[in-house]
Amino acid sequence: MGKKFINKKHANRSKSNGNRRDGFTPVEKTNEKYWAFYKAQALFPEEEWDDFQAVVRRDLPSAFRVQGCHKDRQTLIAEMEKRFFTKIRAAGDASVFVPEELPWYPGAYQTRMSRTEVRSHPILAQLHNFLVTEAELGSISRQEAVSMIPPLLLNPAKDHFVLDLCAAPGSKTMQLIEMMHEEDPNPTGMVIANDVDKKRCYMLVRQTLKRMKNANTAVINEDATQLPDFKWKDGSTRKFDRVLCDVICSGDGTVRKNPDIWEKWSPQEGIGIHKLQLSIARRAVEQLAVGGRMVYSTCSMNPMEDEAVVAQLLREAKGGLRLIDAHPMLPKLKALRGVNKWKVISKAMVEYPTHADVPEELQRPIVKSLFPPTEEEAATMNLPYTMRIVPHHQDTGGFFVALLEKVSEVEFTRENSNVKGAVWRKKFFKDDPFTFLKEDDERWFDIRNHYGISDTFHYQNLFNRMLEDQNSRQLFYVNDAVKEFLKANMAHISIINAGMRMFGRNENKVEQVKFRVSQEGIGALFPYLSKQVLQISRKDMLTILRHEGNLVPMEELEAGEAMRKNLSGSLVVYVDRDDPVCTWIGQKTCAPYVGKEEKVHLLRLLGEDTEVIEDLMRNNRRAKAVADRNAVDEERARAKNGENDDAETAEEAPAEVQDDDEGSGGYRTDDEGKKGEASSDEPDAKRVKTEA
Repeated sequence: MGKKFINKKHANRSKSNGNRRDGFTPVEKTNEKYWAFYKAQALFPEEEWDDFQAVVRRDLPSAFRVQGCHKDRQTLIAEMEKRFFTKIRAAGDASVFVPEELPWYPGAYQTRMSRTEVRSHPILAQLHNFLVTEAELGSISRQEAVSMIPPLLLNPAKDHFVLDLCAAPGSKTMQLIEMMHEEDPNPTGMVIANDVDKKRCYMLVRQTLKRMKNANTAVINEDATQLPDFKWKDGSTRKFDRVLCDVICSGDGTVRKNPDIWEKWSPQEGIGIHKLQLSIARRAVEQLAVGGRMVYSTCSMNPMEDEAVVAQLLREAKGGLRLIDAHPMLPKLKALRGVNKWKVISKAMVEYPTHADVPEELQRPIVKSLFPPTEEEAATMNLPYTMRIVPHHQDTGGFFVALLEKVSEVEFTRENSNVKGAVWRKKFFKDDPFTFLKEDDERWFDIRNHYGISDTFHYQNLFNRMLEDQNSRQLFYVNDAVKEFLKANMAHISIINAGMRMFGRNENKVEQVKFRVSQEGIGALFPYLSKQVLQISRKDMLTILRHEGNLVPMEELEAGEAMRKNLSGSLVVYVDRDDPVCTWIGQKTCAPYVGKEEKVHLLRLLGEDTEVIEDLMRNNRRAKAVADRNAVDEERARAKNGENDDAETAEEAPAEVQDDDEGSGGYRTDDEGKKGEASSDEPDAKRVKTEA
């Protein structure tokens, strides 16, 4: 989803069931200003109002999707149906709802039950274990339904250059990457995923590079409002075919899963963030190539954050941008058309019909671009081409999305491009360089000969993050596009990471070669290997994956003798070439080099019952979560007693990477949007009646 502008403490400490805050105080799911504001906007018919109020007070349904480009996609879907959905139906429990496929997105599912209910209900516990395990591998993404819409509208091709401007934690980014891999397992295009907050960038790396395991993505850490131009190898400026601009917002469409918004929300949330949203969107347009497409989206239903921003972009672009009607692209999605008229309402719940009606002391925060277009402007803008998703139409969160195409180059004035609503302090530091292997690199000579790697493999796309005269511990791999991006931009853009790990250094375990093969990159490397590769029986693979200890005696394997004929060190074994497994072999033992989640996944594909293993992993996760919460509570207690000066750190509880909507994207606004708002006695204006 978009980046919520909410109190970090409340966001992290609120319970996921949405009913308790800080573990003690129940949240009252109501806000008179919220009801009055949206009733005044009249975004949907009056007779739907009761349904709207009832639905937004309920917890958000749980949703997930199966990776679109996964080779085992149909197998996983069949596994869910056979192992989980059928059993849930047979149980006959009226309180349990089977996940149903979204009518507008094949392979995506939603159940009327919240995440907490799915996690805690005995009948659904096994399904939850399955989702957690497969999500860790990127096979499944647990993502709110409306968050899946922007990538579907962008629909990137395998050769497109794609920019995700405010990407963390990365569910939408991951979806974009998947779509590029649907046509080709080795797309020639690239995805650049940016976030302003460095901590969130590491979350982004985990989501898009570790889980997805791809060679066409790089994660960068820049302020979206001041994003540098991207250079190319010939010195030119590189533009993007697709840009996702999922901006920071008030998050008022997420109250179903972020109940703390109820207590603090007012129209000021949208007013205060409008200029920052507009500044980010302008920079997104500047990064878009002529003929390219951009999505502007928020997890807010507020026209001041939605249509107002789009209208101002179109106004300033002077014909250089046009809206594309998004509704026919997802005909089964229930979405309202955008509006040409809306009400600008202040924090004090005062409506101003025009900007001229705004008192002078409020004209700085309540800017002219917040107001609807004139009838003449509206006739050419086509704002009804945009989409607004309201919670009660399809049991979702609230969301807004606009699809724009760049018709010609657009130049925004310097005055328009300045942002005074954002306060962001970047820590300047020197990033580790990306050092690519050169032709006839000695390290590659050893690796190639040991593993029998084909000369057609692009070994000069391997890199490490050290200076050339240092011994690298890992070698990562990227495609040609990302390689050129890294080489041309690492001097002036903060690049966190890119690509997939393909080789890890041996710590003097064998003499034959300095690097072992990594499971993370074996999928891309495997077609090029001719040595240290062995096909084994299904029985042997089960023995290797199920063995209680990590070291499997070779005498227990049918392929034991064949293994001994290979050199000690990395050996890639497989039953089916689509699922290679990296192992380490010594003189007498074999050990798999895969994580627990991947072991479970491979066992599942081999037809094994993984229930016992997943239950054990679930118990371990719970124990760790309890320990983490206790540690945070202790830290908060020390901070409260003056034992720790780092109050902000003490307030942050560990959170699971789930949806695209947590946190503020690292931005903060200044107080200018609040000046003059303390008093409700505003002259010459129409007061909006607050009503529940």
